[in-house]
Amino acid sequence: MLKHIKKKTVNYTELDKEEFEKSGFLLDLPDGKLPKLKFNNVKDKHALLVMDNGEMLRSFFYNDNGNTCTIPLANPVLIYFHSAQANLRNISSLKKDLMALFRDDGKVTEDSLQLFYGFFGLSSSFITQLMTALEAFVNQKIPWDQKYQKDEGNKFTKIYNKDQIQRWVPFDEKISEVLNVVENKSFARHYPNRQIHIDNLKDLRDNIVHTKSGIAFENYTDLFKKALNFKYNEAIEAVRDFINYYESDLIEPCPCGVEG
Repeated sequence: MLKHIKKKTVNYTELDKEEFEKSGFLLDLPDGKLPKLKFNNVKDKHALLVMDNGEMLRSFFYNDNGNTCTIPLANPVLIYFHSAQANLRNISSLKKDLMALFRDDGKVTEDSLQLFYGFFGLSSSFITQLMTALEAFVNQKIPWDQKYQKDEGNKFTKIYNKDQIQRWVPFDEKISEVLNVVENKSFARHYPNRQIHIDNLKDLRDNIVHTKSGIAFENYTDLFKKALNFKYNEAIEAVRDFINYYESDLIEPCPCGVEG
């Protein structure tokens, strides 16, 4: 079981104690509170919050009915990953209960159907959130000045900027033809066995997001079987390894050591 992860903002930075004390960031704020700000003075601006342990957090200003709130600009990659991780323990527990119930000659009641609803609901959330973390990360790693040139036969050549790469280039192509070129390395080539879990994750996510019925609803049966057979622990570990392969220690365990 993975330890729950350290929460970070975008542009997250840590200063060691000596650097922090020399930085001049340390202020003697009354009661440790930030001063009240007028929203019109900070609208469309960002802030850098520095915690007393040296962590620097990128933040944004939000107008809450006239009150200015300074909110950490959390990294969405980590939010989605954390959300998937939060479902992991309950997925395993629900599957055990589900198998025990339907393996035996137990009486099938509304509660047993509720159990399956709970399992598939959590597993669907896990799959979609984990894949969203992966897609958000790949988009995040594309440089702002990046161009991607793609020949369309002998007719013409398409040139994509970053925004167009994010929106219109397929996920697998975005990795193989853009990310791997920018980073000059390939997770799939170096870790083919772990890449299998990422491929399976994307396949199941696509089946969930674009659920189809089929004759006699056989697609539903196939979808539920894949959810029951899916290797959840291996998938989340593979996604963690993929992300940390391209950005070292972006996903790291929280120092408290509590399991996810």
